[in-house]
Amino acid sequence: MDKYIKFLVSLSVMIVITGCVTQNYENDKNTPVIENESTNNEIAMTRISLGLGYLKMGNTTQAKLNLEKAKRFAPKLVQVHTAFAHYFDSVGEPEQAIASYETALSIKSDDADTLNNYGVFLCKQERYQDAEKQILKAIAQPSYILVSQSYENLALCQLKAKQFNKAELYFDKAILHSPSSASSLLHMVRLQYAKSDYEKALIYLKRYEKATRRFSPNALALAFKIYEKKRDRKTAKNYASMLVKMFPNSYEAKQYLLSGLSEIEADQLAKEYQASIQGENKSKKRVIVLSPSKATEKTSIVETSIPVQNNLADKPSELSKNDLLPAEKVIKEVEKPVAEKVAETETPNQQMVSLPVHLVVKGDSLYSISKKYNIHMKAIVRWNKLNRKNVLKIGDVIYLANPKKIAKP
Repeated sequence: MDKYIKFLVSLSVMIVITGCVTQNYENDKNTPVIENESTNNEIAMTRISLGLGYLKMGNTTQAKLNLEKAKRFAPKLVQVHTAFAHYFDSVGEPEQAIASYETALSIKSDDADTLNNYGVFLCKQERYQDAEKQILKAIAQPSYILVSQSYENLALCQLKAKQFNKAELYFDKAILHSPSSASSLLHMVRLQYAKSDYEKALIYLKRYEKATRRFSPNALALAFKIYEKKRDRKTAKNYASMLVKMFPNSYEAKQYLLSGLSEIEADQLAKEYQASIQGENKSKKRVIVLSPSKATEKTSIVETSIPVQNNLADKPSELSKNDLLPAEKVIKEVEKPVAEKVAETETPNQQMVSLPVHLVVKGDSLYSISKKYNIHMKAIVRWNKLNRKNVLKIGDVIYLANPKKIAKP
């Protein structure tokens, strides 16, 4: 009986695997003819994936060969032309990239992915107004779900154009659509530092620390600089200690040991901001902010989408929730930064009476952490919004008390 069941399972698997192929007999009934039932679009999408894979590996010849084959199978598929645009951008042919994007939009003018990617490309070409228009068209599409990421793209593009007020506006919108987006929050911390608004920078820093359990050398260095500007040298030193102990080989840690982080990337942005302020005072030009408008043209809809999503930021944003809270409420609701609770110790995760967090190191698990601190594992799971299947990563921050009830020192 067991062998019979195994045979049926094997047979069903074979049927699923060969489901795209049928066998017919033409003139000679003994000579089977195999026909592939895959659509031309599916074949084209496979070729696109292969082409982009080769392009990522640096094999431009094979990349273009596969994209040309995709084009022969589905010349009217939007993804074929956006893939070509990505290819031409990668090999330094901007005019051909523009032509490919325009062809894609002539086929489907309201394709949000194409509009966003075209906008990101135009920003790299320093065509900032054109880039803004294309990305806003993408955002205006009702079915588009990567709104927060596109607003972040817009903000980064405006930073590149030295339009700091518009950049802040678009970062605000990105955070409104995704309040827990660590990427947008950290960019906002950096922008507020550049504008010398250290109080606001701290608000967003605390929100950033609530949104992510993972530290980075860049974030720790930025936090150090903010608290230094606030003349809170004790907290600044705690952040510096974490930077050196957690990321001893990072550029930021080495710069701290050499020069005390006298200048970081955000300091260069601050110089650019000051220069833009002086320029505005001379020109007195009014800043006009565009609003998203829905695309009016309607063309045929293609169901599949290209597996390439351009983004000016390093990471995509997360999901959206409520409106940004006023500054007064944010100050009351966000917890104190983790580094404020870290006293000077030999190791970052050493147990202390006043330290309600644990920094994950190699070999840690929820069970070992609960046993080490004599805390029930269910409590740790609840406080950190985890489940027992979560995989801990080195550098993760685990709360050892309810973060909502942590008393201020």
